[in-house]
Amino acid sequence: MNQILVAICLLLTTLGFSQGVSFQRVNEFYLHGDSQVIGNNILSNDPKIPYNRPRGINDQTEMVYVDIDNDPDTFSSSSANLSIPAKSKIKYAGLYWAATYPGAVGKQKSRGGRVFYDLKKKRDRVFDLVHLKIPGSKEYTQIQGELVYDGMIDANIDLKNAAPYVCYSDVTKLLAESSTVSGSYTLANVTALEGEMYGGSSAGWMLYVIYEDEKAPLQYLTSYSGFRYIGTEKTEELEFKNFRALSNGAVKTSLTLAGLEGDLALSKDITSIYSAKQQQYIPLKSKVRLATNFFNSSITRGDFKYLDRVPNSENTLGFDLAHIEIPNPNNDVIRNDATSVKLQFKTEEDRLFVFFSAFQTEISTSFYQNVIIDGKPDIINIKQKKIESNISEEIKIENTIQKDRSVDLINMINAESIAIPDLESGYYVINHVFARSVNADKWAQKMRYQGYSPRQFIRSSNNYNYVYLDFDTDPDILYKRLTTLRTNKDLKKAWMLKINLD
Repeated sequence: MNQILVAICLLLTTLGFSQGVSFQRVNEFYLHGDSQVIGNNILSNDPKIPYNRPRGINDQTEMVYVDIDNDPDTFSSSSANLSIPAKSKIKYAGLYWAATYPGAVGKQKSRGGRVFYDLKKKRDRVFDLVHLKIPGSKEYTQIQGELVYDGMIDANIDLKNAAPYVCYSDVTKLLAESSTVSGSYTLANVTALEGEMYGGSSAGWMLYVIYEDEKAPLQYLTSYSGFRYIGTEKTEELEFKNFRALSNGAVKTSLTLAGLEGDLALSKDITSIYSAKQQQYIPLKSKVRLATNFFNSSITRGDFKYLDRVPNSENTLGFDLAHIEIPNPNNDVIRNDATSVKLQFKTEEDRLFVFFSAFQTEISTSFYQNVIIDGKPDIINIKQKKIESNISEEIKIENTIQKDRSVDLINMINAESIAIPDLESGYYVINHVFARSVNADKWAQKMRYQGYSPRQFIRSSNNYNYVYLDFDTDPDILYKRLTTLRTNKDLKKAWMLKINLD
């Protein structure tokens, strides 16, 4: 598209990577339970009235903030309703918000028959601080976000011009301690560009929730985030592992994806699942998402548009949020005892900025008991019929599941180095980035309470405050220490950043 698509969330590798940020697993759960996702857009052509024009596209719409809360202390707000079983237990809740934000206000102009876009006002607000109102509360809770990505500092000119950003906050504690989880959630003060810009401006938010329910099937649930730029000349793949599907019966799996600027009027963006049987990628589709236009400016669940939100625009003008079951007739796409699933994004017309995907599937009870509970190797029993002798024999295949840390390390080593005066050349373990120094100071103090010796530096190109915990000139040695640090839940998103190595 002339527009940008972001498929929606962390985690942090290096903010200077020229094609975005590599995918990292946020978390994974093995439990009797399920997931839900809600969200809404935050830019439209009217602050309150739903936008339902099917052919309306971003760069032909003069955007204004959606603002439905009648609160003079907020400048943008929208809401969506969450519904989960009454006796379920919240295990995880991740809040993401994203927008295109090259400046505060943009205007389309023409001169000599040529159309161009002018920034009338530069960035004038922090974008990593929002307000969340949960069910049962009359007041907003201030949410400090973690910076996932900021296109303003990317070397890629397309990313720099559109300047999309993504922020994230783990709000599990907030929801878990609330007496009322089901109901209306309102997110306020998401920052974006109002007016017009090349490709159009878009913005939105999502809340992804995993809950435990004894009546639900045993499932594996995981979410990944990052920020990958996918153009017409490139595809992007993401592989989900660390599970084993049911040994018998129908294999039921689903995905949650979210994004920015997937215009309804622009097609040829395709999201596919790899079929082991057919040995090719099979495009995903539903009654509300075409195989050739998967990201289409809508919020959907299965075969239906999700409209339990305010405003309930059918055309969300570039913001996409989808929960979709993977079609798997006769287990032709994902077989019994499958241990991985591959997801692919590609486009022939749009450009995609993919940053969040979640996967879930019902899993084998033997896998759960042997591998997850007992810590044993995964043994898959396959009954194979020998046609020539019509004799069945059982073949045992050992498939020890392990996390491949080398890919993570290679991505960080190959990332762009950034220049920071007065810092020694080498690799630094970064565990947080803040737009405001006061928040960096608070986080550093928290690290000191835990026995660490945090230090900080400011990157002049973006004025962000980086908190780092370790340093070494040898990336392999430092990565081993990083692996140990990541066992701390507050440091599981830490990463290595190259400094002054060009």
